[in-house]
Amino acid sequence: MTSKINAHITHTLTGPIGTNTYVLENNPPIVIDPGYGVGKIVDQECIVLLTHMHFDHICGLTELKPLKVYISKSDLKGLSDAMLNKSHFFGTSYRYMNQCEIFANELKIGDWHFQIIETPGHTPGSVVFVTDKVFFTGDTIFIDSIGRTDFPESDENSMLESLKKLSIIFKKTDPNSLILPGHMEYGTVADVLEKNLFLREALR
Repeated sequence: MTSKINAHITHTLTGPIGTNTYVLENNPPIVIDPGYGVGKIVDQECIVLLTHMHFDHICGLTELKPLKVYISKSDLKGLSDAMLNKSHFFGTSYRYMNQCEIFANELKIGDWHFQIIETPGHTPGSVVFVTDKVFFTGDTIFIDSIGRTDFPESDENSMLESLKKLSIIFKKTDPNSLILPGHMEYGTVADVLEKNLFLREALR
């Protein structure tokens, strides 16, 4: 299922467990968190941005022709470690062994300018991308929930600090800014501030 978020961002639901993959208009196109099936909508060379290392957000790399793949330093090992990327949960042993780029605080690709916010918790190197009133939040935060913190490499205290950081940012942001998470429905900053109990609890 593929749909337009706006004039420049396309959403497609990918496998194996309903990951939200986003394709941004650019030359070459930018793909965020490629799951299975992404190759059906992106068949040319591209640039890939990964919010974190988990299998369902990286497995589509094998269908793409990436010129560059960006990931955080703390999650880089997970691309080549099947235990860390959790591919064993899906009956496979996935390893992406090609060279990757490490995120800095900012990234410019064509006309796109991304701010990279470190949000450890779900994984040690989870990040959120911010560009032009759009937040790509991966599995750090969903509209009314957050990513799991019960994996061995996850950390509840780090997630709490990440939620506090995001809450401060969201409260200073246009409430109509988009939140595009790694799973489930997308919405706005106003939706998250209203519906996400985890975010409110983090400030207590």
